[in-house]
Amino acid sequence: MDDAVWIKGTRLREAREAAHLRLADVAGGIMSPGNLSRIERHERYRLPLSAMASLGRRLGLVLGNDLDSQVWARAAGGTAIDLLSQWRFSEALSVLRLRDAVVTSEDPVTELQAQILGAWARTRCGQPARPDVLHDLGMQARERGAPRQAVWAGVLEAELHDHAGDGDRALAMFRDTIKEADRAGTAVDILCARAAGARHYLKREEFTRGLASLHDLAGDADPTPGYGQARVLHARGLLSAQAGLLQDAVEALHGAARAAAEIRNYRMAGTVERDLAGVYDRLGETEKADATLVRAASLFTQAGDSHDAAAMISNALRRHIVSRAARGIAGRESAG
Repeated sequence: MDDAVWIKGTRLREAREAAHLRLADVAGGIMSPGNLSRIERHERYRLPLSAMASLGRRLGLVLGNDLDSQVWARAAGGTAIDLLSQWRFSEALSVLRLRDAVVTSEDPVTELQAQILGAWARTRCGQPARPDVLHDLGMQARERGAPRQAVWAGVLEAELHDHAGDGDRALAMFRDTIKEADRAGTAVDILCARAAGARHYLKREEFTRGLASLHDLAGDADPTPGYGQARVLHARGLLSAQAGLLQDAVEALHGAARAAAEIRNYRMAGTVERDLAGVYDRLGETEKADATLVRAASLFTQAGDSHDAAAMISNALRRHIVSRAARGIAGRESAG
C-alpha cells in the first residue's frame, strides 16, 4: 500500500456537489460509490495517497505523478489559476474547495492565495466581495513575502472600488499596484495589472492616458500567448477604438482574440471578436463585421454560452437583412 494521508471527507463532498457530479461519476474505477459516500460522511478519514489523487483528478484537480501531502494545496491553487485565466469561475471555486481536503501542516501563503483567488472567482460569478478584506489579504501577503499574491489582491481591491464608483481611490490603487507588479511581479502579473488600470482609464474616458499606460509594454509582442497578453491587447483595442484609431484597434483585437483562443478562454475570445465586429462596423466593412460576429457565436458556443451565441447570430442576420435592403433601395434610386 502506498503512503496514506488523512483527508476531510466532508470537503470532498462539498467539492463534488459544487461540481454537480454524482458519487458514481467520481468513484468509478477507484472505489465503490457506497464507499465514497461513507468516506464523505467523515470529518477525517485515512486513505491511500494514490486513491486520493485519483479522486482529486476526477474533481478537476491537475496533479502530477510525484505526489505527497504537501503539494496538494499548491496543486489546487495552480489549477484554480488556470481555470480563472479561462474565465471558468465556478469551476475554479469548486477546485479551491479541495485545497484543504488533505490534512497537512499549515502553509499561510497557500491559504492566502486560495482566499484571494476565491474572492476573484466569486466577484466574477456575481457574488459580493469586500475591498477591506482584500486590503487585509494584500497586507498579509506583503508581510509574508508573497509579492505575487499582494499584486493580485491589490488589482482586485482596486476593481472593487472602481465598481463601487470610487474612481479616484481606484486610480490611486491601480497606480500603486502597477508599481508593485513592475518591482516584484512576474510578466503576467505586470500585464494583468496594466490591463486592469487601462480598463479604468477607458471607463473614465481618458483614452490617451490609457494607451500611454500600455505604451512601454513589450509583453504583448511575446510569441507565447497568455492571459496577460490577451488582457493587454483587448484593453489596447478598446482604448484605440474609442480614441478613433480604428486600424490600431483592429490589429490589437485580432491579437487578443488569438491569445485568448490559445489558452482556451473561448468566452474571452468571443467577447473580443464581438468588440472587433463593432470596429469593422465603424470602418464600414460590413461583410467583415458579419463574419466576425459568426466567429464570436462559434466561440461562445464552445464556451457553453448559448445565450450570447444566439445573440451574435441574431445580430449578424439582422445586419445582413438591413444591409441587403439598403443596397436594394440604393439600386432602385440609381436606376430611377
